[in-house]
Parts: sequence; C-alpha cells; structure tokens
Amino acid sequence: MPGMVNWGTATVIGVFAGMLYGGSKEASASVSKDAEVMLKLGSTPDKREQYRLMRDAMEKRFIRVTRGSIVGGVRLGMFTAAFCGLQNLLAEKRGFHDVYNVVGAGSATAATFGLICKRTNSCHQTHHTF
Repeated sequence: MPGMVNWGTATVIGVFAGMLYGGSKEASASVSKDAEVMLKLGSTPDKREQYRLMRDAMEKRFIRVTRGSIVGGVRLGMFTAAFCGLQNLLAEKRGFHDVYNVVGAGSATAATFGLICKRTNSCHQTHHTF
C-alpha cells in the first residue's frame, strides 16, 4: 500500500539505533568505574599489578558496552518491528492508511512493552554489575 513503512527496513534501522544508544549509554555510565580504577592504579606501586588492573578494567568495559549494544538493539528492534507490523496489519485490515493506524499501533505496542518491562523489571536498569 502506498505511504506505508517497509517493516524490514524500519526494523533494521531500529536495531542499529538501539545498538548505538545502548552502547553509548553503557560507555558513559562506565566513566565512574574508570575513575575507581585510576585511584587503584595510583595506590599500587607494582607495574605488573597496574597492568593487570588496567587490563581487567578494559575487558569489563568492553563487555559492558557490548552487552549494552546488544540489549539496546534487541529492545528497540523488537519495539520497531512490533509497531511497524501492527501498523501494516491495521492498514491492511482497514483498507487505507491514516493516523488512526499509527495511533492504534503505537498504543498497542507501548502497552505491550510497558507490561513486559514492568513484569521483568529489566527496562529500568541503568547499570549492570558483574
């Protein structure tokens, strides 16, 4: 139908946008953890211990940012796929594309993901601990 959003393209864009957002959020959240490592480095005179602390900190930061990217991409990709799929379904069933399809799809998707996030309590976590 003319004027409709391509479901696959929107989902791929949503996944990449979520990966970018999730990774950047975790990278900025790990700044305080980097400050803790720098304090430990200053109090450790042994070079091997300093190297080990720095390596461990970098590995943990990489894992946090990677996890944030994957989780953010999956969440936003699923949301985008559900929204665009419902929007296309409503347009197909109703026979035309208008603002009511967008409102209906947005309301249903937001309600569904709101219930999922409230039930699992995973959508409101800002920091991951290892």
